[in-house]
Amino acid sequence: MNKLLTRRLIAFSIDYILILFYAGILFLSSLLLQYLSAKQLSAPGPVKGQLIGFFLLTLPVFLYFLLSEKSKKKGTIGKRISNILVKTVDDKPTATQQLFVRNFLKFLPWEIAHTGVHWVLFYSRNNEQTPLWVYILLIVPQLAIVFYIITIIRSKGNGSFYDKIAGTKISLKINSI
Repeated sequence: MNKLLTRRLIAFSIDYILILFYAGILFLSSLLLQYLSAKQLSAPGPVKGQLIGFFLLTLPVFLYFLLSEKSKKKGTIGKRISNILVKTVDDKPTATQQLFVRNFLKFLPWEIAHTGVHWVLFYSRNNEQTPLWVYILLIVPQLAIVFYIITIIRSKGNGSFYDKIAGTKISLKINSI
């Protein structure tokens, strides 16, 4: 495995641990809220659950990536520790629009899968058969992620499908070469 691909994997692992930590805090907060309310809270419907999940988990994570990559430090905590950064394909500073597109496409499969999970739970709670379209919402994001990973490996860590569309790439920081 080459240096950039290894560092990208390390950066992903660090950032994912941070996301899991944040998600754990959200989960524990919901348990505490339920305990303090002294009654069983009903599960939200799929649309309300999707909105809650989007605003409490997906949007903060998306903003963490977008704002970190746009900041003076040019990267998330994982990228900074791994000494990599997001640049344009012509090595110019990235525009906010490029970073927005990059991160939107990166997290879109995640959000689609969340939608599928909310609908599976809805149908399961109501003892109804889950329709085919819900399974599609669960399978398509998995295929997209596999495709993203293949494109990252094929580029030796330099870029992915979403980087290509956004006009960005991953580079080693100059002082780390």
